[in-house]
Amino acid sequence: MQSQQLRSACRQGASAAPRGLRQPVAVPHNIRPAAVAAPGPRRRSHHVVFAAKKAAPKGFGVPKQGEKKGIAAEQPCPCGSGGAYEACCAPLHDGASRAATPEALLRSRYTAYVAKNPDYIAETTHPDSPEYSGSRTAYIRDVKSTMRRLDPMGLTIVRQDAGATPDEAFITFRLQRRIRDPDVPRNAPETDTVVERSRFARVGGRWFYMDSTFVEEDGVTPEGGAASAKKEEEKPKKKGLLGLF
Repeated sequence: MQSQQLRSACRQGASAAPRGLRQPVAVPHNIRPAAVAAPGPRRRSHHVVFAAKKAAPKGFGVPKQGEKKGIAAEQPCPCGSGGAYEACCAPLHDGASRAATPEALLRSRYTAYVAKNPDYIAETTHPDSPEYSGSRTAYIRDVKSTMRRLDPMGLTIVRQDAGATPDEAFITFRLQRRIRDPDVPRNAPETDTVVERSRFARVGGRWFYMDSTFVEEDGVTPEGGAASAKKEEEKPKKKGLLGLF
């Protein structure tokens, strides 16, 4: 009896945990530990990179208002009027205004040849002009060909004459020109002075260039004859160049 009590006391003592100590908790085999959550996707930091603005090449870029190829806005207008280009022919070339007189049209067309502006020449040539053959594209191509071969060097108005009606006018002018003849080496351009008489027509209140002919200084068209033929032979030939102004 005493031995049984002793064994019972020993079992109770073994099962009792000392104060202050925790006993491990048994985990049933059918319960799995909670899964550790996988780390979420890392947030990418976006760095905005601004492309550097490409600088325009020096000396080029968009020309300012009233400025064309080779003609500065404040430069004296090549037409010889005495005014600055921006206040003379530039508004006509830009389409801001139209030539009010045949002389203004002639001068602006001369300056367009200096500026190598074929579009203005096509815009101010009457569609019925004998020089305006074919399409606008074909005519502009012919104008460009003339511009490549001819450099206007000076313009002088000789005289102006009225036509058969108020809507027709004639202007005789002296032109100094330099021609790069296809039969002459490029380093030897020909330079001469010719006199032309141009005809202008007004349609719908707007003046257009019609055609032109070579004339003598007094405005008379050269006639045939040995002397005249010899004189014309001494001049650089036109050779496909269009009538200019």
